[in-house]
Amino acid sequence: MRLASLSLRYKILDFLYKVYPEAVEELTIIHVFYEYHTVDDIKKHLNYLVDKGYIEQKEICLRLGTKKTTNIYKITSKGIDLMQGIIQDKAIPIPEDE
Repeated sequence: MRLASLSLRYKILDFLYKVYPEAVEELTIIHVFYEYHTVDDIKKHLNYLVDKGYIEQKEICLRLGTKKTTNIYKITSKGIDLMQGIIQDKAIPIPEDE
């Protein structure tokens, strides 16, 4: 896997870590990173981070009484442990200067 892809995982985690304890809507995350990454790549890495347990995903209704939904994401305690260097994952390289 390309280093740019691996660093996107870190960037998403770092973003969610900085806004913790808030959850962030999927579209907001896409807007933050779409200048340098495709929407499909961003969604793929969000799904990876959810599958690994580093972030949680929750589907919410956009408006009461409608069927329109969106996903919100929040870093988990496991994700915080990764960002703080308590655990490591070779698939998510944390920069040395962090």
